[in-house]
Amino acid sequence: MSSNLRVVLVPLTSFGVLEYIDYLSSRVRDVLSATGLSVDVTVWPDVIKPTMKCFNWDRVQYHAACIIEYLRSIFQLVGLLGKSYIVGIGYLDGFEYGLNFVFGEANPQSKIAVIFTKRLKPEFYGEQVDYNVYFERLLKEVVHELGHLLDLQHCVNEKCVMRFSNSVNEVDEKESYFCYHCKRQLRVKVTLKNNTITEKPANYISNTK
Repeated sequence: MSSNLRVVLVPLTSFGVLEYIDYLSSRVRDVLSATGLSVDVTVWPDVIKPTMKCFNWDRVQYHAACIIEYLRSIFQLVGLLGKSYIVGIGYLDGFEYGLNFVFGEANPQSKIAVIFTKRLKPEFYGEQVDYNVYFERLLKEVVHELGHLLDLQHCVNEKCVMRFSNSVNEVDEKESYFCYHCKRQLRVKVTLKNNTITEKPANYISNTK
């Protein structure tokens, strides 16, 4: 196995996150371990509420890049920046400029991603509450953004978790695991990360719908 990766799941809201996050951490560990990686997934003990400076009142959405920067400032203060892969998860609606919404966004340079779960809820679309459907969608988006943090790009395999999802239906169509090609890439990239430091532009981000 490769050297141990440390992933920290950070709740940004209580509702829609805390009731799932312990099981989520276990499933994320299982998915990443299935690639042959050694992974330590922990849950941040406190809810870190996003600053309102990241909220766009006209759109009634949170700006993804702003929340990533907010998390970067917090985890730099506590000394975890660059040492762990940090994923903020909130029952929020998020956007990036040029897009109507995003399910998530990742910044590989800072090793921070954010997941917006409001549009993952079946009831957002007027459907019946289904906790299992919501959880599976949440798992897929967390794994997807972790893939981006580990330098994976979108995959053309329709079942791969790294497939680009333009709608919640496309999230449902893919699986929560990496395809063979992405697994292979992931092992190579993690090995390279353990031996070299690759610089990326400060504004490099990867988002997905």
